[in-house]
Amino acid sequence: MKSFKFFSEEFLEEQAEMLMEKLITFGGKAYPKFGNVLIMAGGAGSGKGFVQSNLIGLEGKSFDPDALKKLAGKSPLINKRVKDEFGVDLKDLGAKLKVPENVSKLHAIIGDALNLPNRKESAFFASVMSAAADRKPNIIFDTTLKDAGKLQKLSSQVTELGYDKKNIHIVWVVNDIEVAKKQNLERPRVVPTEILINTHRGASNTMGDILRMGKSLSNYMDGDLVFAFNKIDVDTELVKSKTRNKRGDKAFYVKDANYVYIKRAGKSLPPLDTLNKQMLAKVKEYVPKNIDWENLEL
Repeated sequence: MKSFKFFSEEFLEEQAEMLMEKLITFGGKAYPKFGNVLIMAGGAGSGKGFVQSNLIGLEGKSFDPDALKKLAGKSPLINKRVKDEFGVDLKDLGAKLKVPENVSKLHAIIGDALNLPNRKESAFFASVMSAAADRKPNIIFDTTLKDAGKLQKLSSQVTELGYDKKNIHIVWVVNDIEVAKKQNLERPRVVPTEILINTHRGASNTMGDILRMGKSLSNYMDGDLVFAFNKIDVDTELVKSKTRNKRGDKAFYVKDANYVYIKRAGKSLPPLDTLNKQMLAKVKEYVPKNIDWENLEL
């Protein structure tokens, strides 16, 4: 029985490249394995989960900001205990983690210091604290980012743990506030409408503040800054696949998406007067009325 090759390797590679072009990548790389912090910002019901699942070219541990605060706050204590019990600085311990006893002991110290009953959590925290900057696990935060102070706190905490500011990225998921209200009613946990509107207004204000920071933004983050518009059937085009996901539902992939890189990793923010006017008008159309997105000023 003859077998037929329906698709050439060139065709398959071309299709893969087309799908990759739709991904939001970080530091110019799709799915970097280590050392990245991604802040998924946006109001309640904006569809951050959808964007993360279908457009984000980065996998990482979803992290509770409160847990990060606890870890950063306890780090001097943990460092002291590691030095007392291992006789080495925590940053130098990575080279000695091939010894199983060292690994177990480090996990126990961190689990005890943070009061963690879960071994997986203590192992993850150990990898955050002991790995070199370019080998630390990727972290993803899901937050409204409703005030600029949140960015400052997150940045301070992750840099304290050894992450490079060039690898701290923000994706702001911008959805039409009216669509967000509707999607909110379809969620298992419905957010009161006024609170939902305030989360969108807060995120919008914060992003306006960020754009006004200019060079000083690099004091907090210097990775990629992306605006991802997320109004279904307007900004994204979904195509159903013949395959099914783990739950047995028909899977789909994003054929087209609408997002804009405001800045690239390691690069400066563009001057406000050079930002695309159509993009700014689209933001203004989607968000609650709070700042004049078409006429941003310092």
